[in-house]
Amino acid sequence: MDPIKKMISATDPLRDDPSGAVDGEAALRRILSEQTASSDSIPAGVVPFPDRRLRRARLAGVLTLAAAVAAGVLVAINLGPLTSATLPAATTSASEAPTPAATSPAPAPSTTTPAVVRPPAPAWKSFTDGTGQATFEHPIGWTITESPQTSDAGAFNVVQVKNSAGRTMATLRLVYDGAGGPVCQEPKPFHTLDSVVLDIPQKASKLKEFPRGPSAFMFRVIESDKVYGSMALSDIVLAPGRETCGLDNTILAPDGVPFVHFGDALWLEASGREAALTFDSVVAAKAYMKTQEYQDIKRMLVSLELRPLN
Repeated sequence: MDPIKKMISATDPLRDDPSGAVDGEAALRRILSEQTASSDSIPAGVVPFPDRRLRRARLAGVLTLAAAVAAGVLVAINLGPLTSATLPAATTSASEAPTPAATSPAPAPSTTTPAVVRPPAPAWKSFTDGTGQATFEHPIGWTITESPQTSDAGAFNVVQVKNSAGRTMATLRLVYDGAGGPVCQEPKPFHTLDSVVLDIPQKASKLKEFPRGPSAFMFRVIESDKVYGSMALSDIVLAPGRETCGLDNTILAPDGVPFVHFGDALWLEASGREAALTFDSVVAAKAYMKTQEYQDIKRMLVSLELRPLN
């Protein structure tokens, strides 16, 4: 018998009655045969009715308490320690979701690269010298002075071109005689950094006497104590890697036109004397080619047109 049944059995007042089980028929015969007499006494072992009801009430309470204790023990054994359940978070159905306030979309960042502002290219104009033999273009704002002359051989002229700051950019010489180049004791290496062949005819008779290359614009430098440069027209082509005492800046020109020099120096000497351009290195000379000044001078020299007088 388990402990709970033992507890319930122990509380039954009739279970421990020493008189044992009561025979109902024997008790009835005894009552009928014995003398009838009223008595207020209660047989031993019989509990009065009110006390019996009270004992039964107490027994019910004990049974309830025992059941509760047993239930608690079983729950504790099978389920472990009790924990409080966490309430689910409040949720909102899609139909009940609040409508967000309307907002203006943020402007997208601009990915357009700003245009590079470049100064406008200078306007150009055409110039024809006083003898009518030479025509070229130059930027507006540059000034020109000339000294046209005549001789028994024909008309000739010297024209100077200066920029807006008054610095000489080039000189045009139309001459019938030309002096020889300088004599030097120590030639220096030179480099041709830029060259453009021009469509200028040459004196056929002079080509036999002075074999030359085609007339061309040239930017050449001589490496000496510094790097000296010259921008001019020339038809004397020197082999790369050679050394020179000076560079001749003249062209034969067409028949009926004098010898022509158009550029910054009639001769570029290895010593750098009267050189128009001086640089610290050949790299610096190449960088000068990217400047607006270089581009303007080059365009002006390349635009030269020559014609004989009628």
